[in-house]
Amino acid sequence: MSAKKAVIIGSGFSGLSAACFMAKQGWSVTVIEKHSIPGGRARKMEAAGFTFDMGPSWYWMPDVFERFFSHFGHRVEDYYKLIRLDPSYRVYWKNSEVNIPANYTELTQLFESIEPGSGNQLDVFLKEAAYKYKTGMQNLF
Repeated sequence: MSAKKAVIIGSGFSGLSAACFMAKQGWSVTVIEKHSIPGGRARKMEAAGFTFDMGPSWYWMPDVFERFFSHFGHRVEDYYKLIRLDPSYRVYWKNSEVNIPANYTELTQLFESIEPGSGNQLDVFLKEAAYKYKTGMQNLF
């Protein structure tokens, strides 16, 4: 008896993940991608001697990536190394710019210097976000 067949449209994180898990279960999987390289929004583009990151600016949900790799007997560290940047990034406005520090205390101080009280509001926001993330990861995924 031949293996079940599936076609996955898109080679972003979700498409590649689905293809990997289906192949692990014995499916014959074909992935179709409109771009010349895989990666979806996480791919890179090269033009005129420059390389552009087409994807996410932050590494969200490292636990999801670690769990994915573990399903296949690997570790994230086997494939890439994360380096914390400081400053994390720079925000540009029409006539000014500001570096966003990696250190949380420095970040809240920056927020406070721009808008008094916003450092505390950041704490409130992140506490709520942590609750939503934990709830979503434990109850939905």
